[in-house]
Amino acid sequence: MSQLQLVNAPAGSGKSTEIKRLVREWSAERPLDRLLCVTYTNRAADELKADISSPYIEVSTIHSFLSRFSQSLFSAREIVAYYFEIYGDAIKARIENAEESVTTEESNARYREELGDPLTFELVRESVESLYYNERPFNTLYRGGLSHDDLLSFVASCAKRYPNIYRRVSAKYRRVIIDEYQDTDVNVLEFFFEALRGSDTGLHLYGDRMQQIYKSDPERFQALICAFDVPRREVVNYRSTEAIVSVLNNIYNDETLRQVADSKAGGSVPRVHFCATPDDTVARIADPDTLILSVHNSSIFGAIGSLELFNALKDMPDHGYNSRYPAASALTESDWEKVPNPLIRLLYGLLDLESEHTRGHVGTVITTLRAHSKDFGDFTLRVHEDKERLANQLGVLFEVMRNGTSSIKDVLETLSNLSVTRAADVSDYLGNADYDAIMLVPFQQVRNVFDFRSSPTRSTQHGVKGESHEKVVFIAETSTSPVVRMRSLFDLWPRYDLNLDSLEGLYGKLSELFRSAKDVIGVDISKLNKETFPAFAEVITAQARIVADELNDSDLIVELYGESYGAYLERPGVTHAKKLFKLSAIEGLLAAYRLFYVGCSRARSELDIVIPQKEVADVHATSEKLRQLGFEVVGTF
Repeated sequence: MSQLQLVNAPAGSGKSTEIKRLVREWSAERPLDRLLCVTYTNRAADELKADISSPYIEVSTIHSFLSRFSQSLFSAREIVAYYFEIYGDAIKARIENAEESVTTEESNARYREELGDPLTFELVRESVESLYYNERPFNTLYRGGLSHDDLLSFVASCAKRYPNIYRRVSAKYRRVIIDEYQDTDVNVLEFFFEALRGSDTGLHLYGDRMQQIYKSDPERFQALICAFDVPRREVVNYRSTEAIVSVLNNIYNDETLRQVADSKAGGSVPRVHFCATPDDTVARIADPDTLILSVHNSSIFGAIGSLELFNALKDMPDHGYNSRYPAASALTESDWEKVPNPLIRLLYGLLDLESEHTRGHVGTVITTLRAHSKDFGDFTLRVHEDKERLANQLGVLFEVMRNGTSSIKDVLETLSNLSVTRAADVSDYLGNADYDAIMLVPFQQVRNVFDFRSSPTRSTQHGVKGESHEKVVFIAETSTSPVVRMRSLFDLWPRYDLNLDSLEGLYGKLSELFRSAKDVIGVDISKLNKETFPAFAEVITAQARIVADELNDSDLIVELYGESYGAYLERPGVTHAKKLFKLSAIEGLLAAYRLFYVGCSRARSELDIVIPQKEVADVHATSEKLRQLGFEVVGTF
């Protein structure tokens, strides 16, 4: 058996159970051999660790693992020097503050007091003796603090510079399992791949590429997974009825993987509803127990009165749609202590305190405050008077939180000004330009989402992730943010044999073509205008011809891109040029295909797909294709 294994595990196939079984068997058969299992979330790690007592089995999130793994590295002189080599320009730019950012100037002023005036790059470099993971979405550049994403990329970069780091992994572990590999940062996948290939240590990836919701570097991702053996397997689907599983197999269209329904109940045949007014159709076919899936997060957050909060969070560097922690999933995390954004986690924690206090659970409130003194502040509680003071101070805070005119900034400032032993430090938020927009959002919008999280009737995750539901209605519609081209899917599916391998292959090829062309052109075409375009027209046209010739290898790519390249080559100009070398067409089709499958996979017994009229060019052809996939078409226009 190859040491590099990629195991397809679609939704409902008991992936977590299978991994737990493998880990337990490993522990029993090889009690002294170390195994590392890297999971995607703290919750998944906790579930896997529940029945494991062996000190030779490590189960961890990737950030926790790399944070521990890097502790000794981060104090090494060479690694600290490499940090300043990588981030030196960013540090110098922040010190210079050419854009005259008020927030940056306030930060620089504090460091001038601490390190010396004038603040220089040399002073910063001399003050940092070791690096650390700051558990924040942004770097603490002057202190050597690495953010969520930079922890991953920096450790991977260090290993490339100093390959002995790789050997620390291969020498310690005999097997490494990566759960949810499809959403694992490509730097992490490459790190383990380079560390373990050619060694005696097995590297096994578990997950389902159909559920990939975070963009990776498509070229590197494709190259990596192509190096793994993908065994043919038949898996049991423990979630859905036979009728739904049959549809899922037809959509997946992959001979290496076939699902078999565990349920013997036939269930109803999945239905498709073509309609002019999707909201009316949903209202007619859904009942209070139905989970309604929507592509548009904004429409759902708007309906609950929290659109400003959602928009402000998704505009932050760490919470865009293609980030590791998209705004929708961050806001709807059911366990407030596991919310990936520190500010939202703090605000949800305050609402949880308010809820417990309102119900008279004073003991729970005190326990929570003590456990999170770093976030909420230090409330000393030694005598009865301390508890009275606590009640009074919480009353002040809760009054501001309940005031409909209070902003998030108002709540934070109140928290930081409470008369307690040590007030909460909220300077990371009040003094950070990334948080400026969210500071102005009414706090009531935070409360709205906090209450909404317990609702089982709507999904804010585009139908991509989450638990199953007995009855599901999926509204299959096009979106521009995120880019989801359902109309393209319904137009092309009747004429092309689509599956994930073919679409990802095209995506990787186009990504490489477009990147190469843009490197040669050497300018951002989107920033050109009529005056500046002529200077680059010749090189753009030459690259457009090269790409157009390559497009002819695939009829599907010609369908997606032929018109744009034909229009430019027939009449070169800045308007047509700006439509070149963009991945949105293939990305939108791939996203629609994935979303359609995963939306269907959420249903256990009843599945209805609602397709708006605007999404279909040829209703007859689309209907016939959907019938071939196993759907009953019950309404057309």
